[in-house]
Amino acid sequence: RYSVLRCSSPYYRRYASAYTRVYSNNTNHTYPMMHIRAPSSIDYGDSSSISCAITADNVDRTLQLNWNNRTANYNATYGTGFYSSYYKNWNGSVTTFISGYVRFNSSDRYSVLRCHSPYYRRYASAYTRVYSNNTNHTDPMMHTRAPSSIGYGDSSSISCAITADKVDRTLQLNWNN
Repeated sequence: RYSVLRCSSPYYRRYASAYTRVYSNNTNHTYPMMHIRAPSSIDYGDSSSISCAITADNVDRTLQLNWNNRTANYNATYGTGFYSSYYKNWNGSVTTFISGYVRFNSSDRYSVLRCHSPYYRRYASAYTRVYSNNTNHTDPMMHTRAPSSIGYGDSSSISCAITADKVDRTLQLNWNN
């Protein structure tokens, strides 16, 4: 039901975790699945892609992505740095998504990102820790990405990274033990 991903560095004694909710395969589309991706940590002034999606029986034109009192909605345009669209899946469901790039600044110390569907009354959240620029890398930063929810048997990319002063050959990505 829940998958836990842990990105760890024994050398730097740091870790980051991500949690994924696993749903039963939804061929009747009665339980829309939300999905959000954002970095778990980032330096001030750096940019990262963020994305928000819902898979349901219809296109969701009410879909919103909120972060730090800013909003991108389904009608987002290229001029805002966001793109929205949808695609049909092999099982007849439809995935509606919003994606774009965000520059994190000093006022974004702990960023809360929320993917929200007023139509389906569902949401998913992600948290990003924003660090001061660390050119000496005295404080290594961990980063992990995983979907917030997924159906049984489905696949997704996951990632684990560390930014530090040296190559970390001890870096590990573990999930479900």
